[in-house]
Amino acid sequence: MRAGSRRAGSIPAGPSRGLLLAACAALSSACAAGGGPPSPITPASAGDFFVTGYHPYWAGTSWTGYPLDILDELFFFEAEAGADGTLADLNGWPMAWEPMVDRALEEGVRVIPTVSMHDPDAFEAVFTDAGRIDRLVESSLGLLSARPQLAGIHLDFEVFQPVSMDARDGFTAFVALLAERLRARYPGKSLSVFALAFDDDDAYNERTLGVLADYLVVQGYDYFSMGSETAGPLGATEGWGRLNWDYVVDRFESFGVPRKKIVMGVPLYGYEWPVESSEMGAAVRGMGRTIPYTAADDVLPDEPRARARAAQAGARRDPESGVPWYALETREGWVQGWYDDPESLRRKYDFVRSRGLGGIALFPLAYGDEAVWAGVREAFPGR
Repeated sequence: MRAGSRRAGSIPAGPSRGLLLAACAALSSACAAGGGPPSPITPASAGDFFVTGYHPYWAGTSWTGYPLDILDELFFFEAEAGADGTLADLNGWPMAWEPMVDRALEEGVRVIPTVSMHDPDAFEAVFTDAGRIDRLVESSLGLLSARPQLAGIHLDFEVFQPVSMDARDGFTAFVALLAERLRARYPGKSLSVFALAFDDDDAYNERTLGVLADYLVVQGYDYFSMGSETAGPLGATEGWGRLNWDYVVDRFESFGVPRKKIVMGVPLYGYEWPVESSEMGAAVRGMGRTIPYTAADDVLPDEPRARARAAQAGARRDPESGVPWYALETREGWVQGWYDDPESLRRKYDFVRSRGLGGIALFPLAYGDEAVWAGVREAFPGR
């Protein structure tokens, strides 16, 4: 438990208090109301499994090769929020991405921009200030007013260190106010929220976020990350202690999040670490590097491709998780790479189906290939 934490359920006395009270009132009103405006298309309403994927700004024109026939939605990643509550860096949105949006809409794929924040100092600055919270709500809604054909808003706010209770509750208030205004002004458009697999610092109120959002994209990767002390699978479905999908989904179910509201993030990349030996799960000697499964030459051009690297070194497979890995001896010593391939991805899709979850979110689409797309079509037919 974080030092200075307050009794669960009380309202903070800081700047976000009034907003949070208003948000809670809006939430209660929304939950009690019947009928009303049309509901957005979500995993729970679609009647079958839901497939979405991310196009990151750094992937350039990779979108021209995306298999739109497998997608229900396409997330543009990302419009980055600043510490003042404005969208500080739109990464070319919307003008640079109009051809992508137009093509997706022509193919019947809903397009949703992602509003993001990855700076803990900015998180603290925005969500402890009522004016900045309101500004960020309006800045986010402005993305829809500029392009009414968009299907909603996706939030990806990630902090990996303790935050104040005011900031924690301020973020919840932000999501509640955004949900309220979105549904009032743009009926039928969705609000989805990326949720960290683990929240050991208690920075988020997952129980309330699961109510406010139409669905959660639950982090299904980086359980072993660039800075891990040992090499291992990014997102095993089982095994490896608590670092697996089974544990994570149980965690969200314990918060009362309905299974159909859980969309699992699926990695199309891995990490390669410098390690001490060729043994599986060896101790790491330094920071890891990102290895796309595959990608166009102009996307992360300095990074190796997992598929090619495994072909060079000889792919092995963890018997517990089914995730492939390789060990390669270089002039600097051993390196070990873990990634997902079509076979291990099938295990992830089987997990989603067996648990009755909402679907999958592929991150990022630019790192897939025809074998990956064929696996999605096989696992989730009828798209």
